[in-house]
Amino acid sequence: MGRNNWNEGRERAIYRPGQKVEVNHRPGIVDTVIAYDPSTVPPIVLQNDPQPRYPEELKLVSTPRRIFNWIKTSNRDNESHICTG
Repeated sequence: MGRNNWNEGRERAIYRPGQKVEVNHRPGIVDTVIAYDPSTVPPIVLQNDPQPRYPEELKLVSTPRRIFNWIKTSNRDNESHICTG
């Protein structure tokens, strides 16, 4: 795999649709990547910016990970069972 292909694949994974970014010259304003198209120059298209961007113009914005409660009791455990007979 050539270096250009590796960079393209890495950039595609980083700047995937839905990724939040800031444009370096507009700090504090968060935008969303809607497309990464290696056939265009620059390759990154943002939702609220009409001008496509290069990766070096952008700063990734981390989003907090969701915490899931994987150990969850079922509703049946909390219900009282009445036997009729």
